[in-house]
Amino acid sequence: MNRSKIVLAAVSVVFLALVVAAVVWANGKYAAASKAKKGRDKEFKELEAVFSDAIFPSDTNVVALQGNVKRLKETRAEMEAALRAMNVPSPTNVSASGFMDTLPNLVLRKVKAAPIVEGKKCVAPEFTFGFERYLGPSSRMPREGDVPRLVQQLLIISSLVDEMYASGVSQIISIRRERFEAGDSPEAVVGEGEESGGRPRGRRQRGGRGGRSESEEEAPPPEDIVASGIQTDLYSAQHFSIRFAARQGAIVELLNRLARLKFFTIVTDIRMHKTGTDIRVPGQTEAKESAQGGRRGQRAAAADAADESADGQPVMSDLPPSQRLMSGPDIDPALDVTIELDVYQFVKSEEAE
Repeated sequence: MNRSKIVLAAVSVVFLALVVAAVVWANGKYAAASKAKKGRDKEFKELEAVFSDAIFPSDTNVVALQGNVKRLKETRAEMEAALRAMNVPSPTNVSASGFMDTLPNLVLRKVKAAPIVEGKKCVAPEFTFGFERYLGPSSRMPREGDVPRLVQQLLIISSLVDEMYASGVSQIISIRRERFEAGDSPEAVVGEGEESGGRPRGRRQRGGRGGRSESEEEAPPPEDIVASGIQTDLYSAQHFSIRFAARQGAIVELLNRLARLKFFTIVTDIRMHKTGTDIRVPGQTEAKESAQGGRRGQRAAAADAADESADGQPVMSDLPPSQRLMSGPDIDPALDVTIELDVYQFVKSEEAE
């Protein structure tokens, strides 16, 4: 009898567990089905609202959309006008002979207006500013069709030179413009103005850790071909390359001035090379270490004796710029800088069509 009760109780427990599991499973299925039904009904109502709505938008929406279109057109017109205001003038009333008469006078005025930086003018007296093809005994008369673009390039280069003058660059080495005239190709372009402007010579390094030997001399950076311009239905661009020697402050000032140039100008590349070694007052670094530690006095004395070269000139500093004891024109040499830039010209969208 007791055994039968035990079996019955066990069967009852198992049955109740199965009933509870079935109820839980059924509730889960019902909840999922209810959620799916609610989502379906919501989407159906949205679709029903779309089909029951009017085919055409309301008058209020039409007026709002028309206002948006009008403001968009006004904004675009203002932007195009602002860009066209930065266009380089393209005169059509200048003849080839007039250009040949004007060019030498303008170049002469630019040479005379060149400031004196560190004791000498930043351009040579015979500097041609990239127009040596039309100056000198072997000059050629441009074609009438090339004159407007030549005048544009002359205006651009004149503005670039004014900014370099105002920035305080030490020396303008070369100005290279995009060659477009008949018989000229980008592959045939060489660095214009280099012969007249000169090339900074590399200084020899004397000793110093990681320095070059006395027989080595820094080679000037190679001249790249002037890239061809950009031409689309909405805008065009002419490429220019300026190479100059300047100190860090003048380089930063020139970049800021190019960003504010009255013509729409984009600097595409900057290359900088050192033209000499970094120098310091002989023995100051080692003397400072000796005064602070007192344990390297012999080393400082030996360094002081070795710091003077045979001709009494200071040697190269082996310290990073952040740890130099001195800086300035007498310590940090000028950098040889090449800046590539594009000057853009914008047209009206109606003209492009």
